[in-house]
Amino acid sequence: MNQTTKLYLVLALTILIWGNSFVVVEVAIEDGATPTLIAMARFITASSIFGVYLFIRKPRGIDRSDVRMFLSLAFIGIGIYYVFQYYGVQFAGPAISSILVTLLCPIMIFLMSYLRLGEKVSPSQTAGLGVAAAGSLFVITNGSIAFISSWEQLLGGAFGVTCAILWAIYTVQGKKVVKKYDPLVATAYLSLIGTIMMIPFAATEAAMADELHFPLTFFIAALYLGVLCTVIGYVLWFRALIGLTASSTGSTLYFEPIVTVFFAWLLLGQTIGWITALGGVLVMLGVIMVSRG
Repeated sequence: MNQTTKLYLVLALTILIWGNSFVVVEVAIEDGATPTLIAMARFITASSIFGVYLFIRKPRGIDRSDVRMFLSLAFIGIGIYYVFQYYGVQFAGPAISSILVTLLCPIMIFLMSYLRLGEKVSPSQTAGLGVAAAGSLFVITNGSIAFISSWEQLLGGAFGVTCAILWAIYTVQGKKVVKKYDPLVATAYLSLIGTIMMIPFAATEAAMADELHFPLTFFIAALYLGVLCTVIGYVLWFRALIGLTASSTGSTLYFEPIVTVFFAWLLLGQTIGWITALGGVLVMLGVIMVSRG
């Protein structure tokens, strides 16, 4: 097995973990938890683990010339990103939130890689992005546009679009960071800084809430999101990003809505139509086209 194949397997595991996160968040919100406090609990959990790691390993600190980059990445990729994403789940549901984030992220990454990093994209890769985009849309909507009539879904969609832009910036700019710093160390620093940046948002949400609820699913979500999605998921993502182009790495996000739809059906009882199944096939075809290109 060559190194490229190993990296794509690493990405597959990452997408499996991340795809289920939308459903985990939805379950906690349905039980009464609030979006920002879920995000805060996630990164308190993750930062606790990263803090122990940094204390034991004692790596070199952040160079003064890179402080601004770490601050901006922490805010874009953690401090505000997950607040928007979880409110998107609350208003639009896990399926639509997943498609907007994962459908638009690779497109934004593709554009930024071309404009900022000078990465070349072949015609077959461009076609693959289009095929996967169409397939992802089918996966989530099942061929219907009825969701556009709901203001809550439109608001959730706006959060999703914003997340796509933020994650594209985070991915492309983050590649420069992990080339200089160990991916685990970089992720640890970003998590700690981003957790601090999230405090004002969590405090504001708590102050505005009539009553705060912390059901069992809130703590399950905190552990799943903190340990699997953040500590393990981020490290795997950056490991793959080192060996692959940003556009190829980002294109694998097209698999995420398939994972989300599957777990939404398994845990929430949502049905999957034949158009959704067709969309899944198109997603796989599109990703193969991008990867081979």
